[in-house]
Amino acid sequence: MDEAEKTCLLCPSCSVPLKEPYIKCAQCPQMVKLCLKCFGQGFEFGSHQNNHSYTVMRDDFPLFDAKWTAAEEIKLISLIAEFGFGNWSDVAQQMKTKNKQECERHYIKYFIEKPSELLPKFPDHTPSIHPHPVVFKLSEDPPRPQEGSPLFWEMGGYMAARGDFNVEHNNFVELELKDMTFDEEREDFEQEDEDEHFMKELKLAVVRIYKESIKERCRRKKIIRDYGLINLKKILHFSKRYDCTIKNFVNGIRVFNRLMSPVEFDIYVESLHYEEELKRDIKKLQEYRENGLRLHRQQKIFNCLKVRRESEKNEHHLLSEVLSNIQNDAACKNFLQRQAVLEHISKGQPLPLSLPTAPRRSAPPLDIVGLPGYDKLFPNEKELCAIVRLVPDAYLEFKRLLEKESQKYDGTLKLAQARHLIKIDVNKTRKLYDFLVQEKIIRKAPP
Repeated sequence: MDEAEKTCLLCPSCSVPLKEPYIKCAQCPQMVKLCLKCFGQGFEFGSHQNNHSYTVMRDDFPLFDAKWTAAEEIKLISLIAEFGFGNWSDVAQQMKTKNKQECERHYIKYFIEKPSELLPKFPDHTPSIHPHPVVFKLSEDPPRPQEGSPLFWEMGGYMAARGDFNVEHNNFVELELKDMTFDEEREDFEQEDEDEHFMKELKLAVVRIYKESIKERCRRKKIIRDYGLINLKKILHFSKRYDCTIKNFVNGIRVFNRLMSPVEFDIYVESLHYEEELKRDIKKLQEYRENGLRLHRQQKIFNCLKVRRESEKNEHHLLSEVLSNIQNDAACKNFLQRQAVLEHISKGQPLPLSLPTAPRRSAPPLDIVGLPGYDKLFPNEKELCAIVRLVPDAYLEFKRLLEKESQKYDGTLKLAQARHLIKIDVNKTRKLYDFLVQEKIIRKAPP
């Protein structure tokens, strides 16, 4: 076997040697063969898509003898071509599953004495229809459920041992006949008066009505037998296969069952179910195409992201936004502006003016009692550190730096210089600078 043949026997996805059974694409012009694992995961590459038609390549079925598979037949012929006819020991040694007597006997019987010109024909696969109709079958020992038992109600009141229902169609029609009698016919019909003739015709009409009722009972029983409507539990189980749309439609047309055979009606219902599945698949494909998807392997990621997006959307509502932004003035202002803009855009109105800025709340004073350097501060300095929220040691260090820097410029200092020396919040630096100027520790530099 050359390198090209070895390459074609490797799975293009996982590079595992192919073993029967494996999958062969029936649509790709090149010989695309996949292992079962990659086929089950929907592997795609190049022009090959996971929705292409395919063929299952397998040779573990018998051809001539039930004890010999097609793979063994091929291996036997190749070994005889390699070692020659008669070297059955070498052939059996390579076969490993058959001894030399079996190899010799099988080859002589099916390839020499009774050679077959054509391969045996395989039976055609007939697709099964689901769900299968409930077929009525006679039973030697029919069930005899007690009246009121669960099995009695599941059978719809059908008495299998008697072949009748507990309540028949037009159940009390016999009451009209039980007391009815006919007088012997007279030889002279001319002497029969008008009242007797009328009563006779009335009785005959009742008999005809009774006869039609019996025919209707037989017709209904035949429908129940043909369509297997006695086992209500199984019928309800079959109906769970379909969604609400198909179920409601089928319940609406169930009265027309009698216009077709049971199998035809089941095929018709199954075709409706298949139509709905195709519509759902087409709708999904349209959604994928609208979102820019072109390959089947992208659907899994898209569906995961869609589920995540829907869950986040359900958890994210207006009340949660209000509660999350109510503690922050700036975030609350932005939220209100965004909601006002969205509301005006939805109504087709011009954009509103910006909302006034919410007043900023000042932070509470810092408790500096007991902190390092607290005893070195004057009362007014303690008040400044608490309001500005500065640690006493940090304040003393900043004061020393600013005072030392001001001595370089004859006791004067600019605010910009102070901000360059002290790397803290600019508002705190300004308050500290103003305090030192007010206390005449430093002088404000002229402009």
